[in-house]
Amino acid sequence: MLDIRKQAIGDISNSNVVAINGDVTIDGKEYNDLLQTLIEIVRKDFESFSSVAINSAKEEITKYLKSIFENLVKDNSTKLIKKFQNPATQVILHDSLISYVSTEDETVKECIVDLMIEQLKAQNGTTEQSIINEAIRLIPNLNINILSLLALMSLRHQMLHPSMSFMLESAFEELSPIINQAPQISNLDIDFILQNKCTRMIAGLYPIDTLENHFIKQYDLFFRDGGNKDDLDAYAALHPEIMHSVDDMGCCMFCFTNERMDYWKFCDINSKLFFERLRARRQQYLIPLVEELLTQTRPFTQNEVRKYFCKLNPNWLAVFNLLDSKQLIRIGLSMLGMYIGSKYIAKVTKKPSLPISSFVNPIILEK
Repeated sequence: MLDIRKQAIGDISNSNVVAINGDVTIDGKEYNDLLQTLIEIVRKDFESFSSVAINSAKEEITKYLKSIFENLVKDNSTKLIKKFQNPATQVILHDSLISYVSTEDETVKECIVDLMIEQLKAQNGTTEQSIINEAIRLIPNLNINILSLLALMSLRHQMLHPSMSFMLESAFEELSPIINQAPQISNLDIDFILQNKCTRMIAGLYPIDTLENHFIKQYDLFFRDGGNKDDLDAYAALHPEIMHSVDDMGCCMFCFTNERMDYWKFCDINSKLFFERLRARRQQYLIPLVEELLTQTRPFTQNEVRKYFCKLNPNWLAVFNLLDSKQLIRIGLSMLGMYIGSKYIAKVTKKPSLPISSFVNPIILEK
């Protein structure tokens, strides 16, 4: 039995049969046949290549197929390999291969593989598949600045949601590779996404809210002053039920913010999601008590939110200045732009990306 974590997929073409996790086998002939299919798909494109470029392109195609296999095996989705013979799949395979070969950026190459896996998993003929196809065609033209711009604009529509509030700061820090690109993003990058169907104009009298206000709303239980323990003890004496466990781990709704344990915060970060969980647990009797406690803890101001993030990473200042700028205050992301931005956030943070079906909501609460 071979463990997928130890198996070298790169050796697959030199074996007759490779066992994976003892259950799945991949025939070496099948792999080579697929490789020849991919080369055949782009054969006409090769006509304009030099012999050196053709050999280089074949090496890239081999690398592409190995990456596809690795991902399908990890996801236990090797049955999707059969879709490679589907004419509709081969059309987008052609585009993904050209995209993969034409870019030298390894991060972009990885994104193309991820998108092709998503395309294979999507139901044929759906809007979701059409969005993925558009992303595959566009992404080789995107550099790190543009990917980071789309990811930053996506932050207006989704939120990080760790299980406990004290983990949120680490989640923000995982965004650092994207945040660090913010000072390099230019008006040219903004013009590019405008011209490539990644954005939509916001109609009406009111522009998009500032990023600071988005954070205050999305993390309304996090971005507020800590409460005093003595006041909490007095409140708990009047309403002992406030200390009931509110999750499956048996934890109450509070955690202390320092070693002296004289200040507290909520363990949750968003009141909407917290109240939904309380209702699901039939603990809605706690909601009025929580709402009363919220009146005793002051929310952060926009300036305080800025200071919090700039203390984590000074490049957050460039993020706020960018997203609150006149160029972007009336520009939102299209489904295509949001999909690419969300996928890039997932790539950087190594977390699951949001499903496309979630993008219809004005603010996505990631669970």
